[in-house]
Amino acid sequence: MMRCCCCGVKTASVLLGTLNVVASVMVLFPLATYLADSDVPNLNPIKEHQKYLENVLEDLLREHNWTSHNYMDIMNSAREWWPTAALISASLAAVSATAALMLILGVRCKTRCLMVPFLVLTMIDIILAGTGGIIVVVGIFYANTITGLVSMVVYIILAVLSLVSWTAVLAAYKNLSRDDYMYSPAPSKPGPDYYPSAPQHFDMDEYRGRKEYRNQFG
Repeated sequence: MMRCCCCGVKTASVLLGTLNVVASVMVLFPLATYLADSDVPNLNPIKEHQKYLENVLEDLLREHNWTSHNYMDIMNSAREWWPTAALISASLAAVSATAALMLILGVRCKTRCLMVPFLVLTMIDIILAGTGGIIVVVGIFYANTITGLVSMVVYIILAVLSLVSWTAVLAAYKNLSRDDYMYSPAPSKPGPDYYPSAPQHFDMDEYRGRKEYRNQFG
């Protein structure tokens, strides 16, 4: 695989790394301001809209039969575990941004070892998101068939895009290994270090003298 869509796999890997860095920073910023308990206006959107989000979640839980009787317990557990979930999410976003930045540097600097963390983390994300996505799609199907069909289509599209992206980065990793290989021909026999620049001259008189001596004394 040398190309991904309309560009090479190396260019696609850099673009994917850039998108991952931007997305991770966008997720990390509001989580970090929430964990820091910032009081600056418009700087902590999660805290400012926390009550609204709780009301929306509570209304969703009331509408479903399997959660209408114990939605208060679910809400209390959600409020209790939300700071821990925010901390875990912020940590994952920071790790994802670091791996994406290492991917960009690995492709640009032609250092394959820097691409390994992104490949490993992306594969783990695909496995976990794929498993969780199936559970969510089945649950939505149980609640509403039409909404379940829409969620299934979205799930399939996201799964295909994730696999194609991971395959493109893997292809770039393999292409860098081919670039690292350099053909080295077998060494030839060493030749003389000195080549005369002028023709050599031999003393023919000495040669004639030796020839006459052999003819005379046999």
